[in-house]
Amino acid sequence: MPLLFIGECLPAMRKNNREKILQTARKLLPRYGYNGISIRDIARSAKLTTGAIYFHFKNKKEIYRTICNEAIDLLLKKFKEGIAKRKTVNQKLISIYDSYLEFYENHRDYYNIIVEYRADYSGEGDGEIAGKFLELAGITAETFSIGISQGAFRNINPVLLSLFLAAITEGMIQYKKLGLFEALGVKDKDFRKFMADVVGRGIEKPK
Repeated sequence: MPLLFIGECLPAMRKNNREKILQTARKLLPRYGYNGISIRDIARSAKLTTGAIYFHFKNKKEIYRTICNEAIDLLLKKFKEGIAKRKTVNQKLISIYDSYLEFYENHRDYYNIIVEYRADYSGEGDGEIAGKFLELAGITAETFSIGISQGAFRNINPVLLSLFLAAITEGMIQYKKLGLFEALGVKDKDFRKFMADVVGRGIEKPK
């Protein structure tokens, strides 16, 4: 094979290897967790050498961060698309819950990787991902702020509300994973309606 031809093929081969590494890690991480796999495991499953792995990534943490970035970027995209499709600010706010639930249902591996990353977050060298988590929270806060300016919502702290709604949504998903919703006969649409009612009207009886 001519050396020139080999040289032309190398960039494409390296690009394909990088994607193969990420594709393999996306499958292994949700199954075994970050501490349950090694660079050697990824190389073996991808049918590559460890040298090929280190050509693209300096360590396992960098592979992990790359996939986390992919996952959060996808979730950000879903949040923005869901908001853009709704007309009223109330619908836009509840669309964030819908988008997160859809992300959990249809991108379970990405969801599990994000959850594990948050559980193991060290704060060291993770500024980019931390910034994206803040952007996720900011989308909810901004949507609520618009509702306040339009007179649709009362004037409470948008950031705290964002954290409150995120905690409710995440807690609901964890209960779904445990099978509690199924055991109690609670459907997603019923919980969604209930959450919208409680968030919109509160639980205090009108005086």
